[in-house]
Parts: sequence; structure tokens; C-alpha cells
Amino acid sequence: MKNKDKIAQAAFLLSLKYGFDNVSIKQIQEEANVTTGAIYYHFKDKNDILDYILKKYVFNEVKNFKNDLYSEKRSFYEKLEFIFYYFTKYNIKNNQNAIEILYENNIDFGQYYLMQLGIYHQHPEFRKLYDDSSKDILNLFNELIKEAIENKEIKKSTDIEELSIYIFTIFRGIIRLWSILIECSLDKLIETNINMIKKTLE
Repeated sequence: MKNKDKIAQAAFLLSLKYGFDNVSIKQIQEEANVTTGAIYYHFKDKNDILDYILKKYVFNEVKNFKNDLYSEKRSFYEKLEFIFYYFTKYNIKNNQNAIEILYENNIDFGQYYLMQLGIYHQHPEFRKLYDDSSKDILNLFNELIKEAIENKEIKKSTDIEELSIYIFTIFRGIIRLWSILIECSLDKLIETNINMIKKTLE
């Protein structure tokens, strides 16, 4: 593994365990088993490391999942279920860079999302990455609802924008609740919320 990736992996692992802001350059250097000079050769500063690990471990899959979504025929509700799973366990499992670190170090999936929440709130300079990702997902829900109306899966009178926001709120709630409550069943959360959406649209 190249030094740059060793440094990024070390920073990611330490951030999962302790939170990015609680990790020092010295800790990253020791975890990666490189010199401090090697760190500053590849990265300008600690925030530059954060930018790199976010793009490498968090956002590298987000924009590419639509091919998977449309890889087989799915109903509107099956597509929602797919999306809910994709951005929880499925997404992490398909991101080999992240999953290897999580599994090898016995780190819970929830910590992956709690780390992101901490970064979002403590580092406003990176919020655009998260906000752009959220807009992409909201637009996707909008597209799926339009398709469902055209396919007569849901009523033509459905307010597309309102339903998109409602589903997006549920989507975010599932991730946050699952991240915080270790004993919470992801399968049960998704099933319950899909049923709620169905009842709302009856």
C-alpha cells in the first residue's frame, strides 16, 4: 500500500474510534507507521487528510448506485427499500475500502455514520459535499415518484415535492436512528417505514 493510502486509512480508522477532531497528526503517523514528513509530503494539513478520506471512504459510491438500482425490474416500494438498504449496510459492504477497515477492526456500522455526523457539524467547510449528496438523493426520490405515477403505482393526484420530502425525511431518520440505537433492527426499521409510506399513499 502506498504511503498516501496508509495515512488515509490510519486517519479513517482513528476517526471512527475517537472522532476526527480528537485525532492528532502524531497518532496518524504512529498508526500508519510513516514519518511525519511523509504525511506533510502528501497532505498540506489535517483538513486536507479529512477531504481525502471523505472522498475515498464516504462519497465514492454515492453517485454510482443508480446503475444498481435499475439493474433489475423493481416496483416503486422495492426501489425505496433498495435505496434504504444501499445507504446503510449495502453501501458500506460494496465500498471495499471502508468495509475492510470496519470488519478488520470490529467497528460497528453505526460508528461510520456517527463519524460523518460529527464531521458535518464540526467542519462547515465540508458541508457542501454532504449537501450536494442530499440534493442528489432528494432529486432521485422525485424521479421515482414521477415514474410511479406514470406506471400507475401511486395516485396521479400525489404531490410529488411533498412526498419526496416525506420519504427523504424517513430515509434520513432510518440512518440516524439505526446509527444511535445499536439494538435497533435495521430490517424492522425499513419494513415499518415502507409500510407507513404505503398507508400514507392508500
